Amino acid sequence: MTSNAPAATGFRARLQRLIPVSAREAYYRFASAAVMFLFAFGLLSTSAVTLWIQLVGATVTLLFAALYATTPFRLALYAILAPVGAVLLYYGFTTDETWALIVAAVAQAFGITTAAAKATSVGRHARVE
Repeated sequence: MTSNAPAATGFRARLQRLIPVSAREAYYRFASAAVMFLFAFGLLSTSAVTLWIQLVGATVTLLFAALYATTPFRLALYAILAPVGAVLLYYGFTTDETWALIVAAVAQAFGITTAAAKATSVGRHARVE
């Protein structure tokens, strides 16, 4: 299988070399294990652990989707989700729980989750179908 998009260059290419698409599962496992560890030792409440699990899952998904996006539109969309959320939370336009739901809805609407799940290795590079 070959990629229709040109190979990433510059900073993005360096990140792709540091974070190969094959590492996605390990990132999910480590992130969720870290949250469960914090919960087990009482550092997170029951309500906070749910939010943090959603956050780390969405962050890992977003990271891999952004790193292996094949169109400028998708890359731009992935790049603005986190800053927009931070601004909306800071100014009180949304809550943590609401923003987690908004991100999940956007992910479904634009296929971010599907795109990240379908990232396939092609030699040293990968693409998102």
